Amino acid sequence: MELFWSKKVPLTSVEILELSAGRSWNGNYIHRMLRSMLKKGMLEVCGVVPSGTQYARQFYPALTKEQYAARLVMSKGIGIHSIADVAVAMVDETEEPDEKGLIRQLEEIIEELKKKETMEN
Repeated sequence: MELFWSKKVPLTSVEILELSAGRSWNGNYIHRMLRSMLKKGMLEVCGVVPSGTQYARQFYPALTKEQYAARLVMSKGIGIHSIADVAVAMVDETEEPDEKGLIRQLEEIIEELKKKETMEN
């Protein structure tokens, strides 16, 4: 996923193989990995491009880093009732927290959630 997030463009399996030259990945591994990530909803097919004498599917992340992290945390049994505690723990783990900026962001998120709740009711 890091490869997709850092490149910010759709990638084919051939491009992934070329970009991962320093790793021990082979074509079969990449195809298995892509199939698994598609099944889990982490990637989506966003196009088809010519590749040699065939066509190759292009893949793009279906999740942002933040959405991926949220899924990962929730898969570990941390639910909605622990979000505030997790946020505080994350701030505590950072070396130089920008507390004022974080507070401003959290206030904006709270306001958006309030607006959303009002619209749903």
